[in-house]
Amino acid sequence: MADILIVDDMPENLQVLQLILRKEGFKVLAARGGDIALSIVKKHHPALIVTDIKMPNMSGIELCKTLKSNAVTAGIPVVFVSAYEDSESLVQALSVGGVDYITKPYKPSEIIARVNTQFKLIEAQKLAVKQQLSNTINQMMIGIAHELNTPLGTSITSSSYLKEIAQNLQQALTSQTLTQAHLVDGFEQMKESCELCIRNLEKVAKFVSLLKSISQSERDCVRAPTKLFDIENRLRNSFSKQNVKIEFITEIVANLYLDGQALLEVFENLIENSIAHAWCSPEHSVTISCQHLGELLHISYIDYGVGLKGISTTELLKPFITTKRGNAGHVGLSANLTANLISGALQGEFDVDNTPLGLEWRIRIPVSAPDCD
Repeated sequence: MADILIVDDMPENLQVLQLILRKEGFKVLAARGGDIALSIVKKHHPALIVTDIKMPNMSGIELCKTLKSNAVTAGIPVVFVSAYEDSESLVQALSVGGVDYITKPYKPSEIIARVNTQFKLIEAQKLAVKQQLSNTINQMMIGIAHELNTPLGTSITSSSYLKEIAQNLQQALTSQTLTQAHLVDGFEQMKESCELCIRNLEKVAKFVSLLKSISQSERDCVRAPTKLFDIENRLRNSFSKQNVKIEFITEIVANLYLDGQALLEVFENLIENSIAHAWCSPEHSVTISCQHLGELLHISYIDYGVGLKGISTTELLKPFITTKRGNAGHVGLSANLTANLISGALQGEFDVDNTPLGLEWRIRIPVSAPDCD
């Protein structure tokens, strides 16, 4: 089962909690103080933290504040331990981000019930994300006909008009009534029809390519040794001609076991979406930060753009949502495809926030080596 980190300055309390939780099959880590707990979190990233409120050096409240101030650890639920009479501290603890509390003296049934509740909430959140992605795929199929019919219809009309112009010029040539003015005008109309046809067919080609990528994002997880340095180089090569400054921050040099191609596609889609929607000035800049904590790779993507305008982060993940309607290629699938790749091929989780620095994606991907069943 998932890791639980328990934090208390009293060895006796740690021992009691360990016995209760391990009896239920939980894997338990222990820390005698908030500072020690932080170092353990960096290495193991537990699924849940149970901490005493009052401890020397760093209290449970200070520990929780520190965790919530870091995007990498902000999502870890924190359950506080408090004495019955310490209601004031308990209120403060919950106000800084605590999700629940356990009272002293310990009651095993209460501890197990409250811990199990948190894990049920975690699983429910994961299920909700998967259901949302499933719903968006269904919505996507409804929108496919419209998105393809419009540019294809325009291309057919342009091609028909092009054929008509060619026939008229041929008839004029056969009847010896073709003038230089007719020829110049005909060529100009043919040029405009060809350009209109090409623009719309390019949009169809881009759309089909995105659909192929979506299909690939549903493929089975294929983990293999992958170096982030290689992904960074491939990413820079992909956008070398598009004036995008990529700041790639990581201290990870060892191989990570993940689907490297899927991760590259996630980064490419995020940057392409930023190019289409985020930047108003010629200067394009993104920061990608990666940290390896326990068996998870934590990624933060920030685009320093204008953020979401007129849509929510929830709407962002819906198919065919775009502020660039009418431009070739901008069919509003990039964000949805990115979410599908993360939850599907990479078997990970993500959060999206509209921040003062632009749009931020926070991604968590398992990087251990077991098979992907």
